[in-house]
Amino acid sequence: MSITNDLYKKMVSFYNGDPEHIQHFVKVHSFARLIGEEEGLDEKTQFILETAALVHDIGIKPSMEKYGSSAGKYQEKEGPAYAKEMLEELGYESDVVERVCYLVGHHHTYTDIDGLDYQILVEADFLVNYFENGNSTDNIKLSVEKIFRTDAGKAIAKEMFFPDPAPFVMSDTWAQDALQDLEDFIEEQGIYIRQ
Repeated sequence: MSITNDLYKKMVSFYNGDPEHIQHFVKVHSFARLIGEEEGLDEKTQFILETAALVHDIGIKPSMEKYGSSAGKYQEKEGPAYAKEMLEELGYESDVVERVCYLVGHHHTYTDIDGLDYQILVEADFLVNYFENGNSTDNIKLSVEKIFRTDAGKAIAKEMFFPDPAPFVMSDTWAQDALQDLEDFIEEQGIYIRQ
């Protein structure tokens, strides 16, 4: 069993009875893993990214308890201490804990993004939030243009939310095919046409 799986299970327990937040971090982790691998992150950076993706919203529960709000600024304020405690309990190395806590404490800050792990975490979170929040296509396009930097993240956003329409391809026998489809339909409906 890997330490990542242990963290995954610990986060499911942390959000016990809250499938919405469990589903959220699972999806963010999946997108972060994919984008990180597609962008060719080194092994350690990939590990930090995936760890941060699992705990990125750990500050929601304490923010709700303390402030009655899960606003990003509160998550960034409360989340790092909870992430640190959980990661240290599981035996994560101190440099990994430090970087993950930094990412948890900044994942709603979209200026001065320092590092590909940070950039990808932000993109993965946006990809999930666009869908969960029901953002309009125009708003999604605008924020992808402003925030996304990775080719993989941009490609996923484009294919999910504003794909190119499939080209219409007409076969050489389109007229005969259409006539045959019509004849088949008429026969299936039991319609008889006098000739």
